[in-house]
Amino acid sequence: MERLSKQKTTAKMYCRPSSCNIITVFFLINMLLALQSTRVSGLRCYTCSYLESDLDNTCLMDANSTRVTNCSKKYCTIMRQESVSPAGKVISFIRDCLDKPLYLNAIKSDSTFKSFYRSCTTDLCNDSDGITTATNVDPNFGASQNMIIKGKRH
Repeated sequence: MERLSKQKTTAKMYCRPSSCNIITVFFLINMLLALQSTRVSGLRCYTCSYLESDLDNTCLMDANSTRVTNCSKKYCTIMRQESVSPAGKVISFIRDCLDKPLYLNAIKSDSTFKSFYRSCTTDLCNDSDGITTATNVDPNFGASQNMIIKGKRH
């Protein structure tokens, strides 16, 4: 606000009474354009959840019919959890947006569940079934956590 006040004062110092209105109008238009161009839009992701007990399986079957969220996070994600027995039965399914997913693209299994973790970085990229690996992921994810291996001292 202080900067805006200084600019108005400067505009008044240099304008003649006949041109003051035009300068003020141009000034206001430029300020509005500057504010509009600095507005940041976030990543758009599908967000929904499904549990095996749900009657509505829209989240699982048709991402285009689910909610689209403007996220302030880095990744659109999918987490799909299936039972091992019977194989392929979907227990839970989540479309979301996260800054730091547990896994970018991984399949984790134990004796009860097989879980698919998918992450991507473009608008509405989390529209798949969760089984297919995402192709547009950040290759530097986790780079700050690289392991340091001790070497020989010279």
